[in-house]
Amino acid sequence: MPLRGRFTPPGDKSVSHRLILLSLLAKGEMLVRGLSDCEDVASSLKCFRALGGKATEEQDGLRVTGLDRNFPPMPESGEIDLECENSGTTMRLLAGILAGAPGRYVLTGDAQLSRRPMERVAEPLRLMGAKVSTMAGKPPMVVEGGKVNSSEYALKDASAQVKGAVLLAGLSASDGGPTVVLERASTRAHTERLVDFFKGRVSVDGLRISIWPGTLVLKDTFLAPADPSSAAFFLTGAAIIPDSKVTAENILLSPGRIGFLRVLDRMGANVSITLTSDTPEPVGEATVEYAGPLKGAEIAPEEVPSLIDEVPVLALAATRAEGRTVFRKVDELRIKETDRLMSIRHQLGALGARIKIEGDDLVVEGPTSFIMPESLDSGSDHRLAMTLSLALLAAKRNVPILGSGSISVSYPGFGAQLEALCRG
Repeated sequence: MPLRGRFTPPGDKSVSHRLILLSLLAKGEMLVRGLSDCEDVASSLKCFRALGGKATEEQDGLRVTGLDRNFPPMPESGEIDLECENSGTTMRLLAGILAGAPGRYVLTGDAQLSRRPMERVAEPLRLMGAKVSTMAGKPPMVVEGGKVNSSEYALKDASAQVKGAVLLAGLSASDGGPTVVLERASTRAHTERLVDFFKGRVSVDGLRISIWPGTLVLKDTFLAPADPSSAAFFLTGAAIIPDSKVTAENILLSPGRIGFLRVLDRMGANVSITLTSDTPEPVGEATVEYAGPLKGAEIAPEEVPSLIDEVPVLALAATRAEGRTVFRKVDELRIKETDRLMSIRHQLGALGARIKIEGDDLVVEGPTSFIMPESLDSGSDHRLAMTLSLALLAAKRNVPILGSGSISVSYPGFGAQLEALCRG
């Protein structure tokens, strides 16, 4: 069944998290339209409110009042507990914000988040003078904030969340100097773009990002762009299902977020992009039209940060392509909600794909003649669950997908949108 039509995905998760959390360090009031309604962003909003932030639902959006660092006094227990639920972005960015806030904060998460690495954030914050502890490198993470100093830190991993945490801590550096992050490869630039947009002082020179301490100033209104990572499932589905043509409207088109479109274009799909705005982020629409069987491709390590969340659905596309597709150095997938690398291999393998892991590379030999097990298991990984839904559509089959309720973590309306595009 082809996918046809235009749609607007939910608000971008990465931008939505930062709009809420940056407001802890900002003054003013802002009406946010198009904020993501997913569970992960709801976790950031709950933590924002738990720290004294004010956010009120209105008919046309969410009105957020900047806290301007006026964090609440410690309760009798001597600490404030912040439940980040399943959201790694919430926990990591909050750690950076709270590194310069007086008090003791305990950041906890659900069972999945409690398995994810947090030392990668704790280490640079300690170098800035914050007291940060983890439990064997994982949550809960305890931040005893107060005084932090500017620092220069070379990222060990290509992580926009770690970069963001360090930069946000730098906004509170007491010595007045710049905090510098040196990237190994370019990652999502949402933190630095939004800090600049909210009148913070930030400088980007290639892979060197510098930020100076100061208070941010919220805009009167902000329209959050739509999420390209959510759009990717339907756009990739259009590339592999004959007679499909799908357009995603108002989506974020930052180069660091649309690597999947560049790969689909390279594999032979008909891809077009129209830019409509560039402040503070490039926004526009993207169309993908089926253009015949795809060809295998190689995804280089330096491309991976721009498509890390889309590897599952691109791996599905690779199962429908002619020849060999290799995703180089995708070991970051091992530390997502699940060992996503292993889950991709197991579940696409269960559909008959010739797929294997070679070191840190994922290799797919296409095309695949799908077979159909009695059920599939997403491991409660939202991106894998959506990928498997597209796989069943491409295979024209229907079997249960265990753990598909996890889709609400990032795209609560996914099922309804899939049905609408199937109807054309």
